Amino acid sequence: MDAEFARLGLAERSVRLLTGRDIWASITPLLSPRRNLVAAFGHVGPGAAALLPLQPGDTLITDAGLDSVLAGTTSPHALLHWVKAGVAVHSLRGLNAKLVIAEDDPAFVVVGSADVTAAGPRQLFEAVTLSTEKHTVEEAQEAWLEWADLAGPSLTAGDLEPLLEQYGAGKLVTPPRPATPARTPAARPVVTTRQVTPVRPAAATPPPSPVRPAPPVTPVRPAPPAPSPVRPAVADTPAPAEPSDATPVETPAVTAGSPEPVAAPAETEPAEATDVPRPSWPRPAELYLVSIVEGGEPSAEAEYRLEELAREHTHPGDDGEAPFRVELFWADDGQGQDPPRTLRAGVHVIRVYSQKQGRALVGSRIEAPGLVLHAYIDEYAYPRRTYCYILTRETVSRPAFGDLRKGLATIGEKPNFRNSFQVPRKIEAVLSLWPDLGFDPR
Repeated sequence: MDAEFARLGLAERSVRLLTGRDIWASITPLLSPRRNLVAAFGHVGPGAAALLPLQPGDTLITDAGLDSVLAGTTSPHALLHWVKAGVAVHSLRGLNAKLVIAEDDPAFVVVGSADVTAAGPRQLFEAVTLSTEKHTVEEAQEAWLEWADLAGPSLTAGDLEPLLEQYGAGKLVTPPRPATPARTPAARPVVTTRQVTPVRPAAATPPPSPVRPAPPVTPVRPAPPAPSPVRPAVADTPAPAEPSDATPVETPAVTAGSPEPVAAPAETEPAEATDVPRPSWPRPAELYLVSIVEGGEPSAEAEYRLEELAREHTHPGDDGEAPFRVELFWADDGQGQDPPRTLRAGVHVIRVYSQKQGRALVGSRIEAPGLVLHAYIDEYAYPRRTYCYILTRETVSRPAFGDLRKGLATIGEKPNFRNSFQVPRKIEAVLSLWPDLGFDPR
């Protein structure tokens, strides 16, 4: 094992940097003896098989869309060579990664600027990082698995052969520039004192958010008056009571100057936690996945709205059912998956807690579906922030994002952070992760 790390140049460290024009001359020898390679390259050029030594059982994700083929950035000839050799090739539109993971022992990841194209060697200056650090390899595997979920099924020879004639058909042909006579550079004057380089002004920072007035204080709702004992009405002129067969009501004697006695109730019933009616808890008909990155603090206005909604919807539940409570979450623009702009009252959301880059891992925590009560965008925040208030209930199930992905895979679907789930079979596949949640019949 030590010899293998030494061959990788990682005998005494876990990361090394490879740079140069002929970068694949350093990468290919590290990959050629390996098994179990998975790779993701947005662009694959002619002669890629000689640079990236994929073998039967290995997997590649690339952008094999018609636009990339027409532009000449992805060669169907190279992909067809791999498919016929037993390599699984998938296509993901918009992929621009350059990543190779060797999953045997020792596992390592190669990531950098180099595309798999014969036009790159000896022409472009490249930089590539090689790492055996455990957490880095695991994060690379999680990213690759996410792309694999988003990509379509593996391509076949029948998918690629019609593209052979399309390769490079839409590529712009730039006429060669006319040769210009070489100019003799003018003699440069000798500079004895270098002029002071002006300092570049700092980049403008966004203006601070305007100070908002403090929210008005909500008057405290008075508590309902305590029940008082029933006393007989007092007539204007005292008169002796007529005898009756009914049992007389005994009243305590009141003497002048003594405090009025208060009768204690025979049994004290537990007071209700709230006097609001039980909120509606409908079965989801439109369901969103929202990527959440923990951190930060809500604004004063957001907290004030949370208090208002909590007073209106918090409920202990009826007949021993799980209680209802209101929760607040927020999502900032630019943290990977931007929050959907179509959040509104009545839809349901599942919170997926992601990394700072906005990427959900297999073990990422997810929360049970919550009913949106209110949502709004804070335009004054920087970056812009979406606040959302949801009605939730307690559940014993604690699934992870990997469980959600497997549940959707059983019906041929994948997690989607851009659009909502509205098809009943998709919603049921998601709700099966929380069988004890319980919803009101429609």
